[in-house]
Amino acid sequence: MRSVFRALAPDGAPHWVWQKGTVYQDLTEAGLQDSLSEISQWILNSDLQHALLEQAPLCDPTNWPRLQPGRPGKALALGKNFAAHAREFGAEPPKEPMWFAKLPDVLIGPGEPVVIPTWLNSRVDPEAEVVLLLGRDLHQATEQEAAESVAAYTLGNDLTARNLQGKDRKLGHPWVRSKNLPTFGPLGPAWFLAEDIQLAECELIGKIDGVIQQKASLADLLFPPAVALAEISRWTPLCAGDILFLGTPEGVGPVHPGQIMEVSVSGWGVLKNPVISSVP
Repeated sequence: MRSVFRALAPDGAPHWVWQKGTVYQDLTEAGLQDSLSEISQWILNSDLQHALLEQAPLCDPTNWPRLQPGRPGKALALGKNFAAHAREFGAEPPKEPMWFAKLPDVLIGPGEPVVIPTWLNSRVDPEAEVVLLLGRDLHQATEQEAAESVAAYTLGNDLTARNLQGKDRKLGHPWVRSKNLPTFGPLGPAWFLAEDIQLAECELIGKIDGVIQQKASLADLLFPPAVALAEISRWTPLCAGDILFLGTPEGVGPVHPGQIMEVSVSGWGVLKNPVISSVP
């Protein structure tokens, strides 16, 4: 499986690295810029891929710390996209894609701590998810066009202040507050090329302190990527470099400072983040 990740190189700067099997190449040294929009479009262009990889030097990033895999233009997320997750909160599954904003400023990378403010009077739940990366602009797209626009997938964790979400729901307010506290959006560890992945064959797992809390097949998504993207693109233009969290399965529960959260799909590595409390 081929992937692209961002890591802190020995020169002290973030570098994009290409991995195919056990071979690593430094894309930044070959001239690829640090824009997630450029990365995503490059992934979908096989001619540009080959041309750049001919110039990209080999590297050994074994000890390079992994970083957040780029900053998206827009970060959107699907709510209640697993029927069982909708029902565990006493709701029926939605009849159409239900989506909201995950602000780019709250996203963090692998290993970075999720900070729960001491003033927050709310249970905080991790939500294990798969996240897609767009490689082409979409507006009023067909499902075929939407499917062809997906460049890559990674792992995500849509942290939610659950009590606050419930309060806002009762008031008729959007979920913006409960979903967008700083650090409430881990992402990574790498972008895996969509061309190499059969999403319906993937199993998503979420753990707290090594104990499985969430586990589901991505075949159970109510609205798969092409359907969701086509619908969202009716309402707002989507751009190369935008990302979409695909929704979380049932089994959500609280996390506390001192615990470790993990999100995984077999062959994709693990997105692991500690939880800490803010200083009063």
